[in-house]
Amino acid sequence: MPTRPWTADTLWAAVLAVLSVYFAFPNITECLLALPLCASLAIRRTFPAVALAVGAVSAAAQAWLLPQLNLSVVAVLVMVYSLRRWSGRTLGLIGLGIALVGAVAAPMIRLDGSSAKDIATTALSSSLVVLTVYGFGLRVREREEAALVSARAEAAEERSEIAREVHDIVAHSLSLIAVQAEGGRSLVSRNPDRATEILDVIADESRKALNEIREMVSLLRRGGLPDDQRGSAAIRELVERVGDRAALTITGEINPALGFTTYRVIQEALTNFLRHAGPKATVEVKVAVDAEKAEITVRDNGNGTAAATDGKGHGLTTMRERVQSHGGTMTAGPQLDGGYRVHAVIPVGAPKEASLLSGRAQGAGRRAQGAGRRAQGAGRRAQGAGRRAQGRSYLADEQVSDSRVT
Repeated sequence: MPTRPWTADTLWAAVLAVLSVYFAFPNITECLLALPLCASLAIRRTFPAVALAVGAVSAAAQAWLLPQLNLSVVAVLVMVYSLRRWSGRTLGLIGLGIALVGAVAAPMIRLDGSSAKDIATTALSSSLVVLTVYGFGLRVREREEAALVSARAEAAEERSEIAREVHDIVAHSLSLIAVQAEGGRSLVSRNPDRATEILDVIADESRKALNEIREMVSLLRRGGLPDDQRGSAAIRELVERVGDRAALTITGEINPALGFTTYRVIQEALTNFLRHAGPKATVEVKVAVDAEKAEITVRDNGNGTAAATDGKGHGLTTMRERVQSHGGTMTAGPQLDGGYRVHAVIPVGAPKEASLLSGRAQGAGRRAQGAGRRAQGAGRRAQGAGRRAQGRSYLADEQVSDSRVT
């Protein structure tokens, strides 16, 4: 409903009142009876119950006192439509009932002495017009409510996707920084000269996380879709950041439509590995892609069921939401022979691509748009992978030997 509906309603009520008086003049009684019926339209959305009462009394007075219809009777149809569209079911049904009673009673009063067939025909025709107008108002109301529900659902999904992006960026970067800091603490105590290298690694990770947050904020301000679609190069760089403790195997060509989700699933799995597996654990990442599906497996030989957790994390939830948005499945949990395993299967050509602002699209089909745009910038993000990887592998041996790393 417009923020100031009475302005337009008053204008239309005034126009109808002028026309009604024009055609009724010089019959003063007819002119006076037309005015309150037209005036009720001015408050049909702001005070619908009052408008209904005024309109009903005015229409009944016209039916009883006037020998013929006045142009102001159009207000009855407008009232029926308005009550159903803007005032809800109850008031709409009351208005419909009153209008139908009037549609039947008015011909019986005005056509007194006519044949029953003429009265019935007029009453039936009037009732059909009233029902048609009511149905039109109902249809418009249903469409508006459906659009509102859809908009709210899209907004909720948009917020959820933004939360996933923030979680993935911040959680992974901070986990990696924490591991580097813990491993470097013992290294510096034995070799102070390497403190600069450790701080460079931590600073690099911090800058990378900050840049990703800035990019996301910029996208939110522009209201656009991410142009990031990370492929094999970005995934290799991601795994290399963990150091010698991680190994990667990629079989097949990663589908461009699934590159971003594949990257995020692996990123979150590695984050959990760094946080919970322990300092001596290693992890193996496998990505197998064929014509039908992409299969992601991340398995470590760490603490497994013995891993400490506060139960407040959302990593598994965000991973599962991403995979399910493509019609895929995901399982995660400790293994009987030790360690922890994350396994996801995503169909190729799935219904939609997880993206930061997909809620702005019209449904799942629109979310898939922009898949090509995400490929832009993949090379830019892959640049410097070798530079960032340098200086990290030297921490692996120290982390393995240092029991104080958590």
